[in-house]
Amino acid sequence: MKAMKNINKVAIISAFLVLCIIPGLWAQKQVTLIPSESKILIKGTSNLHDWEEKVEKFEVSLLLLTGGAGDSRISDVSFISKSVSVGSDNSIMTGKTHDALQVKKHPEIKFRSSDLTVLDLKGNKFTGSLTGELILNGVTKEIKIDFSGTLSGDRIEVSGSQTLSMADYNIKPPTAILGTLKTGDKVTVIYSLKFKIG
Repeated sequence: MKAMKNINKVAIISAFLVLCIIPGLWAQKQVTLIPSESKILIKGTSNLHDWEEKVEKFEVSLLLLTGGAGDSRISDVSFISKSVSVGSDNSIMTGKTHDALQVKKHPEIKFRSSDLTVLDLKGNKFTGSLTGELILNGVTKEIKIDFSGTLSGDRIEVSGSQTLSMADYNIKPPTAILGTLKTGDKVTVIYSLKFKIG
């Protein structure tokens, strides 16, 4: 009986020590977007020609967790942009896009990750994927985003592309020239983001 009490005591002490030590093994670092060195493009097709727009202003935040043996993870990834920030040098195309996105009714585009992402590091390069909810045109959908990048010094670069269907978000593909020009349902979001650690 005494031996059993001693075993339980040792188990409790061990569990306590593990709980105290593990948090210390991970360093949590705030990561800040560098807007001037980051960009998001949206590319699509039509029956006449391909087209391209960009997101002029956006915010991205995340936390970087670093541990022993080069183990790195990211969490709390958040993206937000005003719908009116999507546009091009062509004012007619921009206007059609804003109409399709219903910018007055749904003024923001948001994404929030729902899991902790482990980075597959090879030297200073990494790959990974994260899952989260994208809110676009008032519709919320869970999506999985694959990405790659580099981690060097106090800088992180992340890039990738994501194909989206307008129909999934109740977006009516824009048309122009009295319906002669019709855009395709699929668009590809291409992003290149740079961050500073700390």
